Amino acid sequence: MNTPKRWLCLVLSLVLTVSLILPAGAVDPQSTSFASFLINAESTDTPTLDLHVALYRRSSAGTFSVDDSVRYRCSINRTAGKTAFYIQPQADRVWVEVDYLTDLNYDGIYEMLDGEDLPVHDIMNTSGQLVSRNSVTDPWTNSSYALAKGQTYILSAETLRARGQQALRARCTAGNAQAIPVFTDSSASERTLLYLVTLHYLSAVDQEEYTLSYYLRLFDSVIIPSDVPANAWYYETVEYVLQQGLFSGTGADSFSPTTAASRAMVWTVLAKVRGKQLSAGNPWYVSAQRWAVENRISDGFGPNEPITREQLVQMLYRLASLEETPSDAVLSAYPDSGSISSWARTAMAWAVENGIISGQGNGNLAPGGLATRAEMAAMLRQYIQKAGQ
Repeated sequence: MNTPKRWLCLVLSLVLTVSLILPAGAVDPQSTSFASFLINAESTDTPTLDLHVALYRRSSAGTFSVDDSVRYRCSINRTAGKTAFYIQPQADRVWVEVDYLTDLNYDGIYEMLDGEDLPVHDIMNTSGQLVSRNSVTDPWTNSSYALAKGQTYILSAETLRARGQQALRARCTAGNAQAIPVFTDSSASERTLLYLVTLHYLSAVDQEEYTLSYYLRLFDSVIIPSDVPANAWYYETVEYVLQQGLFSGTGADSFSPTTAASRAMVWTVLAKVRGKQLSAGNPWYVSAQRWAVENRISDGFGPNEPITREQLVQMLYRLASLEETPSDAVLSAYPDSGSISSWARTAMAWAVENGIISGQGNGNLAPGGLATRAEMAAMLRQYIQKAGQ
């Protein structure tokens, strides 16, 4: 595919909706229905996101460098858990290609490769496997790639992941034919991968090419909201608490990791840790508030107030119901240990000893600092895993 058409496929891609490159005067009635694309996944959503994509073209010397870029909004098909994609051609001369969009330096700009006369994207064969399209051979005339009308083909998430990981490594490996020189020292995670699946159709009626394109993002067990960066220190922690059902998002596609946690949020999460079935009420936290007071976890005041780090630790300590008193000496390693409230020192010492809380970037415990949702999730995960809950 030439460069202009590749850009059009990129920009016009929509979620499970016809997104066509229509030639003027199109007459083929199947131009809008030449194939169906279905998703079978344990969980899925389709947020509309802002994308910034840079196109890297191979030079005459054989190396890739940025040639163009574009910004646009589009829908993304995100899935988690066991996932498969079903493709069923409704016409002859349909084939499938896959591009891998990477963010090798986590700057929010995705890299897409265009090999000119030597393609670098993959093509799906009739067995559902992805292979490098390392030549410009016409895929419609090759029985290995042209899909049969009416037959259902399965493209598995495992197949996409395996090829995506190979593409990611290739772009970061000096000397590789697909390496991008400015990123050969990158250690980018597969979390950044965005798959662009494009279905092509060559019409026998008007001899024009039509395309349907879909963006896919794959998650292992739970869909991670877009405001949790792939390289964030708390990424795996957010994944854990969402997977365990201890936290929920703050919106359709948000976790708000840097927002201060409220006391009511803490009551609710700690009640869930204890297996408490919370009932709906007015206000929303009333059941968790009652539980926290009855179990002497909290006094129940100030539900909407942001919680400090030492207040959160104190609640975790009470939840643990420990009888032993940890040594206060462990706190002396922190420059601001003197600012810990007297009522919180035992709990803070316990939390430090058990790795539930640690110093921030400046080495301080910041006991009076507000606990963000990400910090709360991290402490809770450590508590569950190390305190035997």
